[in-house]
Amino acid sequence: MRLLRLGIVDSPLSQALYHGIAEGMTAGTPDTVIVCRPRTPYLSLGYHQRLEEFIDTDECRRRDLPVFRRRVGGGLTYLDSGQLFYQCIFHHSRLASASGAIYERLLAAPVATLRRFGLDATLRADNEIEVDGRRVAGVGGARLGEACVVVGNILMSFDFETMTAVWNAPGEPFRRLAGETLRERLITLEERLPEFDTDGLEATLTQEFGRCLNRPLEAGEPTEAEWDLTRAFSRKMRSPEYLAMHADEQPAQPMARLKIAAGVFVHADEGDAQLVVG
Repeated sequence: MRLLRLGIVDSPLSQALYHGIAEGMTAGTPDTVIVCRPRTPYLSLGYHQRLEEFIDTDECRRRDLPVFRRRVGGGLTYLDSGQLFYQCIFHHSRLASASGAIYERLLAAPVATLRRFGLDATLRADNEIEVDGRRVAGVGGARLGEACVVVGNILMSFDFETMTAVWNAPGEPFRRLAGETLRERLITLEERLPEFDTDGLEATLTQEFGRCLNRPLEAGEPTEAEWDLTRAFSRKMRSPEYLAMHADEQPAQPMARLKIAAGVFVHADEGDAQLVVG
């Protein structure tokens, strides 16, 4: 496997590189694991989400917070340097066909990493990593061309205030309940391990990918062709046309439902908000 341990990188690169590698992948491309952190904050919009439904674009402009649309599904995420990214891009022929088995195999490394730091980490609902019953990592996956992609992050810290402020909430009761629930259901390493070492976390994660997958990791670099595809997607993912995808499907309305964690949702309820668990 090829390892790209990039450290802190420009934020567009932290989202575009795995897309570029996936787009160019063939059976002859090495399976690749990327470990990195974005230099500055941004929002990552799920492939199937409507921009105006989930994001207050005026608030994003006020905060100078860019929005990128990824090709992986799932929900809106706030990303910054307080999160350690792991991005797995494997040829589909070298993984199981069932999505649950793919997640179990590729997420074994971040789960084992957290356990090595003394935390009670478990994999829940196929693709959600929890510590002490609270979500510590967001995970998404997709089949992009010939590649199977699984991407996630370990929350070393989290900016709850910014995340709640940029939601296009249908009202303040919804925003307040969703924000309170987010704080209750998410956990960070900063909360559990105030003196953890970021470099040590990165090193342990890369070791565990090799051990859990039983394949040696070799440091490498993207090819020129992969860089070209990466640069092209970096432009596309923040273009007005790509961000506006799905805009014509129905009139723009604020979100009526928001997933906080596995089995935990906040619903708009006639000017109020309701928490649904189960």
